Amino acid sequence: MSERELLLNAFRPGSAIQLPSQFAGRKREISSLVDTLYIDGACPIIFGERGLGKSSLVLQLQRIALGDVELLEELGIPDRALPAHARFVTFSFTCTDGTSTKDELLQRLINTAEGFTDATALPGTTLETKKRTKTIKLKFYEHQVEETHRAAAGRRRFKRLSVEEKFEAITNQINEETKSKVLYIIDELDRVKDTKGFASVIKNLSSTDVKFCLVGVGQNVSALLHDHASLERTLVEVRVSQMNATDTAMIISKAIGFLKESGLAMNFTPDAQKHVVDASVGFPWFVHTIGLECLRRVFDEGQRTVEVPDVDAAIDMLGGRQFAQQFYDVYQMAVRDSSQREIVLRLFALWSGFDIPTSELYSIAEGLGVTNPSAVATQLTTQKYGRVLVRPPYADSSVFRFHNAMFKQYINLRASIYLGVKDGVNKAWDERWKPAGNA
Repeated sequence: MSERELLLNAFRPGSAIQLPSQFAGRKREISSLVDTLYIDGACPIIFGERGLGKSSLVLQLQRIALGDVELLEELGIPDRALPAHARFVTFSFTCTDGTSTKDELLQRLINTAEGFTDATALPGTTLETKKRTKTIKLKFYEHQVEETHRAAAGRRRFKRLSVEEKFEAITNQINEETKSKVLYIIDELDRVKDTKGFASVIKNLSSTDVKFCLVGVGQNVSALLHDHASLERTLVEVRVSQMNATDTAMIISKAIGFLKESGLAMNFTPDAQKHVVDASVGFPWFVHTIGLECLRRVFDEGQRTVEVPDVDAAIDMLGGRQFAQQFYDVYQMAVRDSSQREIVLRLFALWSGFDIPTSELYSIAEGLGVTNPSAVATQLTTQKYGRVLVRPPYADSSVFRFHNAMFKQYINLRASIYLGVKDGVNKAWDERWKPAGNA
């Protein structure tokens, strides 16, 4: 690789992390997930806000299920490594907006999901390793099962089987042929419009030899599985929260270590690293995005050390289209031609928790000239204004939350559209929450 190519791959804002050497932190989550691999019938369900690295976490779980020990050794838990008889053949499928029901999910899984046998090169490894890549498809096993019904009447009976019955037959075929356990990983489950009936499939098929792992955006299991009650005793909830400062800083350390091992000496000053960590508020995407722009900036200037002004400059770039196109567009849609909407939007973004009560914030908004903050907040829940706010189903109508928690932090980092709005909102906020006696 050229130096520039190395530099541009040190941080990875646009893709999940495959290699354990580039995966940072999450010891608690990894430990919990590995334990579920040992428990017969247990179904881990990984959930949390967008941008917290759930897909990267799943890739590491897949490697561990296949028998890889690299991450477990790095985390200091090598004793969790799966013995040969307990490893899995794994199949991973990412749902899309076109996946509407349980049957569509199962059929798409049958048609497209790819997995790796326990004798396969792990994702991200090279052909120079001792293992070689061999990909298998569930579609292949569907054909295998159908071939066992070679007589015309038998084939017709197979064709008449429900998707669920076909999926079960295929799973049994995989068990028999590979002599291995099977792990199905279903990512972005929240994109399936109606999961009714899927919990029953999981309950019926989960066994010593078959396991499911579910992944999705949400604050609770009910948001991901409409009929999860039947799984109450088998679901193992693994919530992915914002990363702590130590784990967040590790992302930067690993990126710099990757460059150093490749012969490119780059670095962040301690203050610059802390600035990136503070700006990211525990979201890996911000670390990768800001870190990448910092490295690119100093490299193009012929320097090798990122300092605080470089971080400030990288953060300023978030307000443009180049580095956060989706967030930029949503922000423009939300604010449009209204400084009052921008004021309310920024006040809501300053609230530290996910659930945002409005009683205190409306009074601050009124002090900044917003005539009807309640009506403005309601506007921001509509598609016309980007639906950036939602009302949690478990809270009363006076509580809101951001549809995307990463977008909330994006608001805090970028400049305001209307001159003086950001400074005015921040000043009013500080004055409202100033400790008594410090006036």
